[in-house]
Order: sequence, then C-alpha cells, then structure tokens
Amino acid sequence: MSYDFESRVDRAGTGSRKWNVMYDVNPDVAPGIPPFSVADMEYHTAPEIVEGLKEYINDAILGYSMPTNQMKQAVCKWMKTRHNWDVKPEWLLNSSGVVPALFASVAEFTKPDEGVILFTPVYHPFYMAVEENNRALVECPLVLSEGPHYDIDFDLLEKLAAEPKNTMVILCSPHNPSGRVWTKEELTRIAEIAVQHNLIVVADEIHHDLIMPGSTHTVFETISDEVAARTITCTSASKSFNLAGTQFSNIIVSNP
Repeated sequence: MSYDFESRVDRAGTGSRKWNVMYDVNPDVAPGIPPFSVADMEYHTAPEIVEGLKEYINDAILGYSMPTNQMKQAVCKWMKTRHNWDVKPEWLLNSSGVVPALFASVAEFTKPDEGVILFTPVYHPFYMAVEENNRALVECPLVLSEGPHYDIDFDLLEKLAAEPKNTMVILCSPHNPSGRVWTKEELTRIAEIAVQHNLIVVADEIHHDLIMPGSTHTVFETISDEVAARTITCTSASKSFNLAGTQFSNIIVSNP
C-alpha cells in the first residue's frame, strides 16, 4: 500500500477546529498561512482506515457500544510489534480522549490540595487537569541545555518528590512542546524517584509512534515492575493516524 505525503488536504470550511479558530481570530489571514495550534495533520487519512470505517458504517447500527475483544487484541498486537510491550486485554480502559483521562486520573488518585508535579513548559491541558481539580500545581521546569534541547532538573525533581504533599507526577513522553524523546536512562531515574517517594505516575505517551530517526521511544511502564504498579499509561491512535475526531483513547493500567 502506498501513501500520499505530498498532497495537502484543504480543510478550510470543513469544521476543522484549528482552521476555524485561526479564521475567527484573524479573518484576513493571508493565503498559504497554516495554523500552528491543534496537533493534527492535513494528510489524507490512510486508505485502510477509510475503508474500514465505511465497512463498519455499512454493517453497524451507530448506537451505544463498547470495546470488542477484536479491538483489544488489535491494541495489544500494536503495542507488542511497535513498542515490544506485552499488554494484556484486561489492562485496557477506554476514554473519549487522553485529556479526559488526565482529569479523571488526577481526580481519582489525588486529594484536594495535594501537589501534582509537571515538567514545564508542557501541553496546556496538563495545567487545567491539576488546577480545575483543586490540586496544587507543582512545576519542575525543564532546563534548556546545549544541543539545544531540554533536560530534566533531577535535583529539583528529587526535592519536590520528597515533599509529602506531592503525590503524583504527570509525564509527557515524548514531551510536548519541546519534542524531547526521553532516554531510557532519564526514564529510569524518574521511575526510581517515583518508587522511592511513592508517587503515582500518569504517562501521556500519545505521541509515541511519531519518533524521528535516531531516537527510540521507551514505554515508561516497562522500566520496572515497581513503577508499572503505580503508572497509568495514556495512549491513542489519534496522533499516529490523525483520528482525533473519533474521540477514543486507550488507557493502560497493569495494576487495577
């Protein structure tokens, strides 16, 4: 199967959020200026996905539904073949998106006024998930290093993790917006600190399939059994295949 990465789909007037917002804010924007806001793409949807959706719609009633065993097995197969991660079907929970899952995780696993550590700057809904749940937002600012690229200030992370009021860390891996693909060594150190200080980890790995040559994505939960027992991993096909409009995500919890 060949794929067209040369043609760009004109999404103006199609209900695309990022294009509509750009024109609402600046109706006179010059032709050829793209919006750099919402992270979706202007490539054609993969033909297999289009045909699969057509086949499903032709045969199905679009009523209330739930994940099928076939769907769960497909997710498990993808994680194994792409990320060498053995996921069991019973670990899968589903949400209308990773952002709602972040909100739910903060609400469920922390208490009001407890601290949630964020590696900032970070995707803005992370802040919202903390503050709108009445939790304390605790920033661990990334450090701009030579390269240039951003690094984690592990001395500060250790200090923040040691404070009893801080009970959760939300990890964006790969990181948005810096683009950093954390190394296995970096993730191992985060895992060690989380285990030592009894932190719950929410790992947003939604960009895990979009890795540039020369970098390797490591699933955070695979670092150790100890950290897997306290990790909620958030994934979705929405970034990998430009399917955010389907509003579906796979939340993986190996220690229910």
